Amino acid sequence: MSQALQDEVQQIQGMLTRERLAVDLCDGKRTAFLTHIGAPPRLVPGPWIAQRQQVLALALANLSPGQRTSLAKAVVVEWGREFGVGRMVLSAIASGLPLGGSSLSMRPRTPGGDGSPHVLYTWALGARATPVEVDWLLLRAQPEWALDAGPRQIGVRGLETLAQLGGSVLILVPSAVAARQLADAVGGKLPLDSHPRFTPFLEHHEPNAALLLWPHDAIRASSLDKRRFSTVVLVGAPEPVRQEALRWASGRPGVELVDVACPGRVDRKALTRYWQACGRPKVLLRGDPEWAAQGQRWLEAIGATVAAHSEATQLGLF
Repeated sequence: MSQALQDEVQQIQGMLTRERLAVDLCDGKRTAFLTHIGAPPRLVPGPWIAQRQQVLALALANLSPGQRTSLAKAVVVEWGREFGVGRMVLSAIASGLPLGGSSLSMRPRTPGGDGSPHVLYTWALGARATPVEVDWLLLRAQPEWALDAGPRQIGVRGLETLAQLGGSVLILVPSAVAARQLADAVGGKLPLDSHPRFTPFLEHHEPNAALLLWPHDAIRASSLDKRRFSTVVLVGAPEPVRQEALRWASGRPGVELVDVACPGRVDRKALTRYWQACGRPKVLLRGDPEWAAQGQRWLEAIGATVAAHSEATQLGLF
């Protein structure tokens, strides 16, 4: 990486870590911009900013009194309208994810002109993500586009086939957004049960249905012992999650594991078009090391200048 590129990366990291704004991180002190439902690991009460649809969705969740107070005071923003926090000029941009999912356009506030670098922070991108011409595109490596031999997407027919094999199907997803995207892909054609964390965000929910949506991080929950599973479907699972699922399944004879991609996310063709529509910006890549390594090679192959931080997760880096 050239010195000039390193300097730009350090400037971007300063925008994300040393300003009054925190993206997808609630510490109760800095103003937190939430890109999607379930963004921070802990929704600590404090100053929040979110897109209108996300605020409405959060109102349905099981929040503590302190969280509800913060939600009532949250700054509600609309896609494409500029707002400011500290020395930053910001704009929420539709990420194509459900429930008000947003990317964040960021640039320094400078007197009488456009600040640089102009950065678009993304958590994940759906098929209808809105592009913005920027200097840098911040991407989190996702298996749908980063892997050379990525998992295939699963839909109604595949899930219906698995359900007919007997027993329940445990669908492990990384986030409430992924749970909603899978439910949208099913489109109410198959009954779905879900973890209480996800239920408020689903349009259809049927207790004890054969298909059970469950978080990656709750596979050791004792409530799963009450059900007999024939298949575990891993949606967007990095290798540590996959290994934990294998250990869990090893104690349940006959359980099969299937790796699938999250429905509604961009693949390589869609991300190429998106990157081009953003003006072919430089890319700052973060996320799972294995995914990021393959993703960097592919991004460079299509002509992108890439600065990679594959050793760090999104929240660890930013």
